[in-house]
Amino acid sequence: MIPLCDKKRIGGFPFVVVFLIVFNTIVFLSTYYNLQYYINLFGFSSEKLFDGQFFSVFTAMFLHGSFWHLIANMWFLWVFGDNLEARLGHLKFLAFYLLCGLGAGVVYALAMSDPKAAVIGASGAISGVLGGYLVLFPRNKIRAVLMTLPAVVYIFLWFVYQLFSAMAIDTSIAYWGHLGGFVSGIFFINFFKKR
Repeated sequence: MIPLCDKKRIGGFPFVVVFLIVFNTIVFLSTYYNLQYYINLFGFSSEKLFDGQFFSVFTAMFLHGSFWHLIANMWFLWVFGDNLEARLGHLKFLAFYLLCGLGAGVVYALAMSDPKAAVIGASGAISGVLGGYLVLFPRNKIRAVLMTLPAVVYIFLWFVYQLFSAMAIDTSIAYWGHLGGFVSGIFFINFFKKR
């Protein structure tokens, strides 16, 4: 169920979404040759959080482990981020995005049994974008590879997959971070949306 587009685009050019995609791509291309070094330096873990290296929750958002990791994250940001940016405004959208990434990091840190397990990627913040999108655009149609679904149905199915994966799969994918970002997005969107 890879999303292709939402069928009701609003607003002007999504400057922040494009900036985030370009910046993440530049960081990926700059760090990929020696990724483990940069994960050790800028990746996020509960050990770093509780040791006061708070900045790592933000720096980790801009590191990605593979081309597929980068492309999948940036594609979801492109599909769901433009309408959210149009509704919130550029700066509020950026603040919302970063706050969702923070929420994702805190939940990940609390959920992981290994305090040294580092996580990287924008997935938590982008999961927050999905949470915000669900609140503001539940009736928008999401065109996927095999079908078109209302956003509320598409995102619900995405959420169920994340939840079951978090509980059932021992993996390097930070599903608890995705869930933390998603819930953060649902919570924080009400403080950012224009009245």
